[in-house]
Formats: sequence, structure tokens, C-alpha cells
Amino acid sequence: MIEAMQHLSFIHEPHNIFATLLITVTFVPAYCGVIDHSYAERHRTPAPDFLHTPSNVTFHRGELAVLRCSVYNLGTKYVVWRRTDSSFPLTSGTMVVVADDRLQIGHVQYKNQWDLMIKNVQPEDAGIYECQVASKDKTVRRLVQLTVIDPEADIPEIKISEEQYVERGESIVLQCNATGEYYPPDEMDWFRNGQKVDSNMGSGIKILKQFSISKRTFSSNLRIDRAKMDDGGTYVCRTSSMQIASTKVHVLNGKNKAETYNRKRGTLKNGDETSDQISALHSAGYTVSSTYYFITLTMLTFWLSSI
Repeated sequence: MIEAMQHLSFIHEPHNIFATLLITVTFVPAYCGVIDHSYAERHRTPAPDFLHTPSNVTFHRGELAVLRCSVYNLGTKYVVWRRTDSSFPLTSGTMVVVADDRLQIGHVQYKNQWDLMIKNVQPEDAGIYECQVASKDKTVRRLVQLTVIDPEADIPEIKISEEQYVERGESIVLQCNATGEYYPPDEMDWFRNGQKVDSNMGSGIKILKQFSISKRTFSSNLRIDRAKMDDGGTYVCRTSSMQIASTKVHVLNGKNKAETYNRKRGTLKNGDETSDQISALHSAGYTVSSTYYFITLTMLTFWLSSI
């Protein structure tokens, strides 16, 4: 009996070993997976995030500009600074990667600050800067607007051509130049006697515009090829920032050549009475310059008042 039982045990022993191996292969990896997943959950690294810092900063030209950026949970990642109008970075970690010795990263080891510092800041440094965590997620970033005030910059102004006298059929050319405080004006319009003037090739009216970002200027040139009598009047140029300048244009009909000549020279300003007096002197056979004319007129006035 004992031998029979031993025989049976011997027969079933390989099956027990196989069952044990099957259980080990099937359940142990799954159990280990549960352990690994649970471990990963407990030791997952939090995503980087930003602490609150100013998003708009203003400095005067020549000062030390500091653009603050504080990041916690940075882990093994690093911080990159760049201008939004350029894809090339300015810094990577604590290293400056552009040829500008004015730039520096303000960082203390084991601290959250990764501030961009610009020594001797200049107006051209103004713009929008981006503090970004270098990772596949490009949305982990913070924008900072830098404004640079230049106390010595030109005060915004606008200038227009001086008063003009033109003969009917001649060209009228007016120039208007405007300077902005930080940027050039966006647009400039022309008006004549309160009515807007636009380019019209059929009427011979041309308006040319150009601007310079570096000089903060906007210029506009108004040209009328063949002046008509109704082209005379008050001309106004106005920028989008409401800078306004005006001038006068007189269109002459060409009947009095001497009057036209003197008006263009600027020696004749106010009209009919002075023109008549000059004509009277010329008709009497006198040839006088503008200087002697005023002396003669003064003497005549004194003599007439004494009679």
C-alpha cells in the first residue's frame, strides 16, 4: 500500500511542479506591475509652474532692467529666455547664448528665480520677452512686456510745408512729417478746407507715404499736378495719434505777373492795397526795391498827414 501511494505521488509530482510554474508566470508579473505602477504614482514629478511676477515693467534708458521669472517644480529642466519677435534664445539656464555682455541671468542656487537682467537698457530693448521652460510642452511659458523711457528722446511733433503761392496750372507739393513718442504714427490723412483728400490719378492727385520705425517718423507727400483755382485753401495733415498741422495754398490766376512773382518770393504778403501802391509807383516811372518802398511809403504818409 505504501509503495502504491509513493507511486501515485511520483506520478502526480510533475503536474504539481507545472502548476506552480504556471501560477508564477501568470500572476507574479501582474503583481509586480501593480507594485511598479503604485510606486510611479507615489513618485511622479510635479509639472513645472510659474509663481506670480510682474508682466509689465518700465525702466528709463541706461538703468538696469530686471524681468522677473520664478519657476517651481523645475526638476531637471532648464529655463530659456527669448524675445517673442525672434525664435533664437537669449539665454539657456544661467548661460547667455548671444553676443551681448549686457545680459545676465539672476539666479541663486536652489532658488526659484530665473530673472533676465539687462544692463544699460536702451529703447531698442523694449518689447515682449518670453520666459519658457525647455520641454516638449511649449505652453509652459510666461510673457513680460518691457517698456524703455528715453528722457532725451525727441518730443512728438508734426511739421508741414510753409504757405505757398502757385500759378494756376502749376504743381502743388506739400510735405508733412510727424514723429511719435515711442513708435511712428500708424497713419496720416490730408484735408483741404475740411474735406478729406485722397489719391486720385484722374484728378492728378498723388499721396505718397513712408515711415521709419528706428527714427519713429511718418512722412506723407501730397502732390497735385495741375493746380486749379479751387485747389487753393487751408490744407491739414493729421496723424492717427491726432497730431495736426496746417498750411495755406494760394492759387493765382496769372493776370498780374508782378504780383505773382513777388508773392512767390515772399516779398508780397497782404494783397490788394500793397499791390496797387506798387503799381502806382511803377506807373509813375519809379523803380524801387522793397526796402526803399517802405521808406518812401512812410515819407508819403507823413507828408499827407501834415497837409
